[in-house]
Amino acid sequence: MAEESDQDEKPPEQPAKKRQKEPLEVQEQRLAPKPSFWPFVLAVTLVLAFIGVMTSPIILAIGAILTIAAIIGWMLEKH
Repeated sequence: MAEESDQDEKPPEQPAKKRQKEPLEVQEQRLAPKPSFWPFVLAVTLVLAFIGVMTSPIILAIGAILTIAAIIGWMLEKH
C-alpha cells in the first residue's frame, strides 16, 4: 500500500515563470510650437503703428488697434 500512495502523489508544483520585462519604448514628443502666422501679423501691425508715430495719429490708432487684435488672435490660437 505504501507504493500506491507514492504513485498517487503529484509532483510539487513549480512556481509560474515570471515574464521577462521588455524595455519600454521611448516616444518622442515634438517640443516646438506649431507654425503660426500671428507673429508675422503682429510684426506688420507694429511697423504700421511705428509709422503712425512718425506720420499721423490716425495711422497710429489703426496700427494700435490692429496690434491689439493680433496679440489677442495669437493668444486665442488653438494648437
